[in-house]
Amino acid sequence: MGRETDKRVLETLDQWHKDSLPGPIELYARLMRIQAEAKSTISFDRPHLPAEAISERLRRGTPVLAFDEMQLDWGKIDSLFAEALSVIGEYFSLGPSPSTIPLQEMARAWYEGEPMSDGDEEEPLLVALHTALKPFLAAQAEALLPYVDQSLWRRGYCPICGSAPNLAVLRGEGGARWLVCARCDAEWRFQRLQCPFCGTKEQGSLGYFPDAQGLYRLYVCEECKGYIKGIDLRHSQSEVLIPLEWISTLDLDRQACELGYKAGELATTNNS
Repeated sequence: MGRETDKRVLETLDQWHKDSLPGPIELYARLMRIQAEAKSTISFDRPHLPAEAISERLRRGTPVLAFDEMQLDWGKIDSLFAEALSVIGEYFSLGPSPSTIPLQEMARAWYEGEPMSDGDEEEPLLVALHTALKPFLAAQAEALLPYVDQSLWRRGYCPICGSAPNLAVLRGEGGARWLVCARCDAEWRFQRLQCPFCGTKEQGSLGYFPDAQGLYRLYVCEECKGYIKGIDLRHSQSEVLIPLEWISTLDLDRQACELGYKAGELATTNNS
């Protein structure tokens, strides 16, 4: 996002805090504040790989950032994880012992798309884990993205960490479509007429529902019944902070579910 965007995100979250927010938005806004405050203290000036190695991975369809290559402060992550669980516990019952799996083991399984045993794949744990790791992922994505040749990557999963997108952004005169990673906030170019989840290009299976102002869209796929929220920046009349759009558009998720769609899921695991 950059330092200036980080600052604006925190300022906006401060303003939201003064308002009376619905429960789900309030929860995610508080978790976003934990992420944003932590990220403001993290920076990576250079990528962990030479540019040639990055391009080679992209050509193979391999995300750039492997788990063992990430620069992580586990003491800080443990603290952020505990803080996030404490906040989530104000909204959901977590039980006396929310996880028996060591944090690093759980993080690896989550990052590499492996199943977690003993019932620990519960949503509150994954949300807390994401909250704790995202500041490090997003900071490293910022360092790596300038070295990503966008022409080498037209896949439905993130070129940095391999995760699925949770937002599509249209920008520029021609309305180029960019996907935003749900895990590290990286952005990458993608085809306008293709489902990022199942990959279909059948125009009869693809569609979208626009809002009255033309700013927001709900992209849907009839083949996999997945959806992804979109924002057309060409119709924006004010500043748009992409990291906050997933939270401020939660009502679109409700509408999608009522229409019979589900949050898009990738057909394969892409962290190898």
